[in-house]
Amino acid sequence: MSPSNPPPPDAPAGQSAVRPGDVARWLFWVQARKMLPVARPALVRSVLPLWRLQHLAAGAGRELMADEYRRSFGDVGETAVEDAYRVAFRAHYEELLLGKLTVDNWRSYLQFQDQAHLDDALTRKKGAIILFPHAGNFMMMIAAVSLAGYPYTQYAARGLAPAEVAAEHPELFGHNWFRAETRRVREESEDRLPARFLTMETPLRQLFRRLAENEIVGIAFDGRIGNKFMKVPYLGREALLNPGPYRMAIATGAAIVPTMVECPAVGPDICHFGAPIVPDGHTPESLAAAYVTVVEQWLRAHPEQYGTWLLHCRLRNAVDDHPLFVDYAPDDRWRRYDTKAEK
Repeated sequence: MSPSNPPPPDAPAGQSAVRPGDVARWLFWVQARKMLPVARPALVRSVLPLWRLQHLAAGAGRELMADEYRRSFGDVGETAVEDAYRVAFRAHYEELLLGKLTVDNWRSYLQFQDQAHLDDALTRKKGAIILFPHAGNFMMMIAAVSLAGYPYTQYAARGLAPAEVAAEHPELFGHNWFRAETRRVREESEDRLPARFLTMETPLRQLFRRLAENEIVGIAFDGRIGNKFMKVPYLGREALLNPGPYRMAIATGAAIVPTMVECPAVGPDICHFGAPIVPDGHTPESLAAAYVTVVEQWLRAHPEQYGTWLLHCRLRNAVDDHPLFVDYAPDDRWRRYDTKAEK
């Protein structure tokens, strides 16, 4: 390591064996990041056809993703999985730019659609909650919104997995130097953005404070962090979703702005802002239903943007007691969140 890029602190005790994938991810997220010429978007995009190599190397993952598409979308055509790998490669590749994006160059990589919806939500002076699925290049959206001058706080999981989870699932979350360094560099790049990043360790009053100051809070509605979940119909299946964003909206009066990011085959990414959903008169369940209706419509029109997250959740379905969809839960622990069954 060079003096300007010192090694990170040692990974936590109980280090896992280094796997080839750990080294490959380090080469991609750490070393490749240094070479991207952010001022030359056409040159940056010239590498995007390499997604085909990732697709070829995916192995059994391709069939698992295809099964997820069948469960959530039915027949979406033979190219859906290929398109999903194209989107995944682009989203990950463009994430390498985060630490280099500025107020002067971000528009070369993402364009806003219906930005007036976001502005309308803020006119209520109660803040706005950008609620988005893990679809397309949502990290570029976080960068763009904050670089566009909006005070933005993202609520997200950061750091390595807890030691007990890493020990139980070393193939997914094991701690070693390569994983620790990769995580450090990714988060260091995120921290160069104007956006704030808060985690579960941060008191929720910080998020409420941001909204009270008419700022934006960003949350991935299908994320797996948290300890409270509710069963919600989603994509024709039963999903476990965190009620937190909806409760926060009701408590603060902040409108929810459905936000979806598209990685098209050519040109910059597109950030779609949906019409604000005002929480007045809603329960968490009815507000979630109103939001999911909007997101489902968009995802059904752009299923290729969601394949990576469907596969990600399927591969991690046994890690905790709240898999995204209960139809592949390995046991019945998820039923603790089925409040209707409790009644």
